[in-house]
Amino acid sequence: MNQRIPEPIRPILESYVQSVCQHLPDLSNAFYIVGSIALDGFNERFSDIDFVAVLHRKAMTGEIKKLRDIHKAIEKEFPRWKLSGDYFQVNDVGRSDHTIEPYPYYHDGKLHPEGRFEANLITWWILKNHGIAIIGIEPQDLNFTVDWDLLVNRMKENLNSYWVRWANRIDRHLVMLSDWGIQWAVSGVLRQYYTFTESSITTKGKAEEYALTSLPTRWHPLIQEAIDIREGHKQSAYRSRILRMREAVRLLKWVIQTCNARF
Repeated sequence: MNQRIPEPIRPILESYVQSVCQHLPDLSNAFYIVGSIALDGFNERFSDIDFVAVLHRKAMTGEIKKLRDIHKAIEKEFPRWKLSGDYFQVNDVGRSDHTIEPYPYYHDGKLHPEGRFEANLITWWILKNHGIAIIGIEPQDLNFTVDWDLLVNRMKENLNSYWVRWANRIDRHLVMLSDWGIQWAVSGVLRQYYTFTESSITTKGKAEEYALTSLPTRWHPLIQEAIDIREGHKQSAYRSRILRMREAVRLLKWVIQTCNARF
């Protein structure tokens, strides 16, 4: 097992790989770890095990059933961890979602036989630059490149659509009344800020640490609150969840306005 794989999740990956090799030996071409683990930001409380699986060919109906059975068995054996990822054919690796046929993917405990999930430039950039090979050639040797300028433009679109909704919609504000919602929104928008500022991609945790050194001090209590939640601290520095939520909304709007003005 690659030494970059955190010790706690090695057993689940070993079990998965063994099952795939045993039951689907002619289907699997490669298997890579991406996401926070590949970016050396594994968090035992929040990190999914994000993967990119590469298939020799399109999976048949019987093979999809075997994959579903494998995932069910893995989930039962290792309930603490969540696998999440896509099953691409070789020629689809590195391509945008809209240019490839629907593919199987596994998310939230369910194997979807066909659909679209994480075939985006961020996934491909992480795979190419930081991916961890469990099976297959090293990711830097994969035959694709990522257009960084296009990636940044797509991220700007995301900032002004997805994150604007978080800043303006009441239903998203209600989500931020929870601890999970606070850490998700604060860390998520700060990852955008980090990318625009440093021309790179990092984890939510590292983006929060970076923000403590680069954002005005007025935001530091909220950023530290998000860090504390991700680290499992239960004591909040805020006397009211409503006040905390309102401050988070202000932070989201500040980041959106700042990124649009500067970049």
